[in-house]
Amino acid sequence: MSASPELLDSLAAQHPEIAELIAERNKYRDALQVNIPHFSNLGDVPPGHYYSPIPSIPDIRQDEARLFGNVSRTLPGIEFNEDAQVRLVEEFADKYYGQMPFEPHKKDGLRFYFENVMFSYGDATSLYCMIRHLRPRRIVEIGSGFSSAVSLDTNDLFFDGQIQCTFVEPNNERLLSLLTEKDKVTSKIVKSLAQDVDLSVFAELEANDILFVDSSHVSKIGSDVNRIVFEILPILAPGVHVHFHDVFLPLEYPPQWIYEGRAWNEAYLLRAFLQYNSAFEVVLMNTFMGHFHADLMNARMPLFMRNPGASFWIRKTR
Repeated sequence: MSASPELLDSLAAQHPEIAELIAERNKYRDALQVNIPHFSNLGDVPPGHYYSPIPSIPDIRQDEARLFGNVSRTLPGIEFNEDAQVRLVEEFADKYYGQMPFEPHKKDGLRFYFENVMFSYGDATSLYCMIRHLRPRRIVEIGSGFSSAVSLDTNDLFFDGQIQCTFVEPNNERLLSLLTEKDKVTSKIVKSLAQDVDLSVFAELEANDILFVDSSHVSKIGSDVNRIVFEILPILAPGVHVHFHDVFLPLEYPPQWIYEGRAWNEAYLLRAFLQYNSAFEVVLMNTFMGHFHADLMNARMPLFMRNPGASFWIRKTR
């Protein structure tokens, strides 16, 4: 039995998180309708076929123990800089965590609140602390929303609004709902695909600036992920910090996401990009710290552990 549109509208009006889910559902439904005519062209390569990038669910279920059961503390060819991550968390806890202003629910004077389904406790904590730590002149986001609220609140409260924020987001309804009228003037809002943004926007970033990526998470011909990895990352200046969202390395994507049909592959491309790559270094991995250093995180930054999230931070070194 499905809920009536009237009931959903009523719930959405009372609960912003439900409104977000409904908007997300509608976006996927609209995209499905647009692409249905093309499904007949799949020919000999249906989803799950070994030539298809969409995985076979029966094969995954049969191999669950290997795919999801063993979590390695290392990945070949990638230096996790574990000791440096621990030191960074300790610095975050000592200097910034106690001043973090956010609450579980909406609070007067703040854009961000933790209880949302997009960018919650651990992700927001690491972004807030990273901004305090790096003191960037510029933040450029590819994919915007609740993360933008964290950046803007932190900018206002601790930097007197001096950080220049650019938000690249083709579907910017959520972003606009979180911004103040002043934000819409002082921030640069680019309602565009990342593929269409001039590379000079990213080439202007300097050491300690932040490129925040929360993309489509799918590498395919013409995708934003391909543009980011193949064209944007190589032109960044040394010292620029890059954030990728929904990257659970060294873990696999969550099983429930796979079974829901999310055939995301950004993490695999990023892993291949980082292997034996001395031009970038790992700075902070939320999933790794939440999994292998749970005692530390619970003791020093307990809000982080309510939902560690999947933020993955790297830095351009040369």
